[in-house]
Amino acid sequence: MLPRKYGWLSQIRSVEREFMAVSFGAHRLLENAQRDPTILREGLELRDIRRAVEHIEGTYIIRLFAEFETGLRSFLTALRGHPVRIRVEHLIDSVATKRRIPYDLIAGAHAAREYRNTLVHEREEAVEPIAIRTIRSFLCSYFDRLPEDW
Repeated sequence: MLPRKYGWLSQIRSVEREFMAVSFGAHRLLENAQRDPTILREGLELRDIRRAVEHIEGTYIIRLFAEFETGLRSFLTALRGHPVRIRVEHLIDSVATKRRIPYDLIAGAHAAREYRNTLVHEREEAVEPIAIRTIRSFLCSYFDRLPEDW
């Protein structure tokens, strides 16, 4: 069995790979449906497929961040001996303080959190989009600073 840190890192990376597979399939479906719209079933229309393709990355960024957050909560819960119910912003900072995580890694995790919040809450404020690969890198670099097991 892998130490917890590596299990969580593996889970975060597997969400990114799942995104790549689903994105590939959705793009293929869009191409095929544009050529032959009769392949669509159950009330699906071409615009539905286009919209899905447009939102796939955001959906998987939300999932990626959820894995990261759950892993951090698992770590802090083990450290404190009881479940942790704090805002994600404070969770990131609290773990960073306990593990002496460098500022650039903290900033990357917060940038990912802010972008995730924009996706989840459909905020009006302009937040620069961040690619899933970059977010995965931010989150894994931060998470890599945790001990192997807890």
